[in-house]
Amino acid sequence: MNKQIRILIIAIGAIASMAGCNRGRTTSIDNSTDGHRQEIKYSGSVVFTPDSTGIAQISKEGYLFFDEDGKKLRAENGDKNQVVYSFDGDSFVNQLSAEQKEFLAHAVKTVISARAKLRR
Repeated sequence: MNKQIRILIIAIGAIASMAGCNRGRTTSIDNSTDGHRQEIKYSGSVVFTPDSTGIAQISKEGYLFFDEDGKKLRAENGDKNQVVYSFDGDSFVNQLSAEQKEFLAHAVKTVISARAKLRR
């Protein structure tokens, strides 16, 4: 991959990371297409990782909720100012399995895409 394309990809990732989610208000996005359902809710400041596969940080009162066809993710700011995750209503954790990391990456990319559609 040439240097200019790499720089462009890094820049896009950084912009997505810095943009994160809106501060100070709750946003809800519901999508239903061809029998599939997605529900996205977030509040506070949610900042994504530069590679758009994770969550770098969430403000103290913030959260991200993602539900796709009944498979759920909730992310919040934990006690030690780190992001904690709950999958399908289970207890909050900060260490993720490979399957949980994959679902988190899918959720983050879906949220970024849904937000972009709202801004059009």
